[in-house]
Amino acid sequence: MKNNAHLGETKEQRLKRFTENHPYEVIDTIINSMANYFVNELRTVFDNTANYQTSLMFLGTHSIALTIAHGLWGKGGQDGYKLFLENFIDGDTPDTKFSIVADRIHEWRNVLAHRWINVAGHSFSYDFDMSEGWKMEGEFLLINPRIYLGQFLKAFGSGGRIYQYKKILTTEEMWKSAKERFISEYIKE
Repeated sequence: MKNNAHLGETKEQRLKRFTENHPYEVIDTIINSMANYFVNELRTVFDNTANYQTSLMFLGTHSIALTIAHGLWGKGGQDGYKLFLENFIDGDTPDTKFSIVADRIHEWRNVLAHRWINVAGHSFSYDFDMSEGWKMEGEFLLINPRIYLGQFLKAFGSGGRIYQYKKILTTEEMWKSAKERFISEYIKE
């Protein structure tokens, strides 16, 4: 399988397009690329009922969240993740406001990515059958990964909230800073 995310233009052509145009150009390119490639792969993580790819789903969604949060707000880690959830993923009901438990989800992603067997895993669990997106049971955070991913996919779907980022960047300075951050990450080797 090829990495198709970078086909169609050279590094130089893309950098020129990013630098010479309005910040929309770089931001839309990154969001659309994520939607067409990365998010598309996330859609299938629960297709094989005998082998759900839940860890990959949390790693993938988190990567997208932190990339966007850094670019739009200059925020990373738990703070950037929470901002991303609040602005693009949270639903209308308390159990679908994942930003409320952003610190716990962020910690779980860190366990998956950096500290595989860690004590934080003893208080985080999945429940695919519960009707809520998340709930606390004593010290345990239970998450329904289908609902979490559903909110995520909805944000990147047609007319999704991710495409309304323009409402967040309200000044020319915010636009300029976001453009600079996204380009900085693009050229970093």
